[in-house]
Amino acid sequence: MELIKKLFHEKGYIDGITIINLEGEILFTAKLNGKLSNEENAGQMVGKKFLDVYENLDPENSTMLKAMELGVPLYVENQLLKSKGQEEIRITSLSIPIKSRNRIVGVIDLSMEENREELDDKDWIDLNAVAFPIDSSHKLVSRSMASFTMEDIIAVDEKMRQAKEYIKIVAACDLPVMIYGETGTGKEVFAQSIHNASARKDKPFIAQNCAALPDTLLESILFGTSKGAFTGATENKGLFELADGGTLFLDEINSMPLNLQSKLLRVLQDGSFRSLGSKETKKVNVKIIAALNTEPVKAIQEGQIRRDIYYRLSMMSITIPPLRERKKDIPHFIKFYVNKHNETFHKKVQYVSKELIARLEEYDWPGNVRELEHMIVYGMSVVNENSNTLNFEDIEVRFRELGRTAGKAEVRQEEGDAVCKSLKSAVEEYEQGIIRRTLRKTGGNISEAAKLLDVPRQTLQRKVKQYRIL
Repeated sequence: MELIKKLFHEKGYIDGITIINLEGEILFTAKLNGKLSNEENAGQMVGKKFLDVYENLDPENSTMLKAMELGVPLYVENQLLKSKGQEEIRITSLSIPIKSRNRIVGVIDLSMEENREELDDKDWIDLNAVAFPIDSSHKLVSRSMASFTMEDIIAVDEKMRQAKEYIKIVAACDLPVMIYGETGTGKEVFAQSIHNASARKDKPFIAQNCAALPDTLLESILFGTSKGAFTGATENKGLFELADGGTLFLDEINSMPLNLQSKLLRVLQDGSFRSLGSKETKKVNVKIIAALNTEPVKAIQEGQIRRDIYYRLSMMSITIPPLRERKKDIPHFIKFYVNKHNETFHKKVQYVSKELIARLEEYDWPGNVRELEHMIVYGMSVVNENSNTLNFEDIEVRFRELGRTAGKAEVRQEEGDAVCKSLKSAVEEYEQGIIRRTLRKTGGNISEAAKLLDVPRQTLQRKVKQYRIL
């Protein structure tokens, strides 16, 4: 129950259950949401083909069919669902394969209607190689398709245009790519665009957020597991195998444990690796795109990323400038999001006031493009349905809230600069730096690091756990 609560937006409930067999026939359905079905047609759905009932789904965008195809649970947020004769809605869905004697025979899907104000980007969550229960405080993210192309990147600012043009160069070869950009700048849009501009565009694109998983789980998801590797483990392909021939996007690579980075280095060198618990060496042909949301030099200095891994990944690199450094792009983003969300909210906005554009250009956007879209979404949700113009008044409440939040943050920063940090936090920060650098030197070996630091191994282990270093 705790896992379901964490996955389904902390709500702790679902309002729909569906079971289908291997042929895609509905064996059971209980849609407690009246927008999807009612008691009468729920019974009529049994025996029908799942794709015949939900007219907007196909084998590529249905989590149920994908879960059976891949043999792993899949979780998606913000999925459009439209059944015949019913209005379309957005849902969160968890699809889990059903096995009988190690053979997939069907899939069960648990779903919940989305609240539009809580929606974020669509996230596929791959629970590959996970024996329940898992640590549900972590979000496991893996996308299996790339929809963005270079045409989707707004780039009027010169620095942004240069970054966009470089996509063609990095896409033309198989060398790994490093993308650096603050949170919300669109790193995955770039990653998908690189994939779709390359010769690999018809092969898999898989994305994994390295910050979302604990060490052992991340290793099994990336490299797969062999039967018996740990209690309950079965033979499962990792993301490297699933992405063979295509592209693997590793977001927040600086959050990957150092010992796992060393295993990644081998894949970068010759494409070979071993699954968790296996003695067999496997080889894959995968283009790796890695992303950092921390400045690379700082990440190396703080021991977040191995120097050898960084040099191997950054042979070709792209830096995405933050929105505050490319304000020429803001009017174009506003126009794009207004057009996009006219459809979302069934509005007919054709114009944007000069005052709105001017006020949004004044703001520094610490959340970057993602924060800007949220602002426009708010405005489009409240603008009068008969209005053809989005005015500053439509976003003023939310905009002033942002201003107050940013002001408080600046005050806190100024106060911190004035009185410096507490002695305790300063000592802890210094200690973390020493431990990170020492572990980097020992390749993540705690025993060797403890000897160099002249502390008991148990003490170092405790501090590593305390500071969440590995």
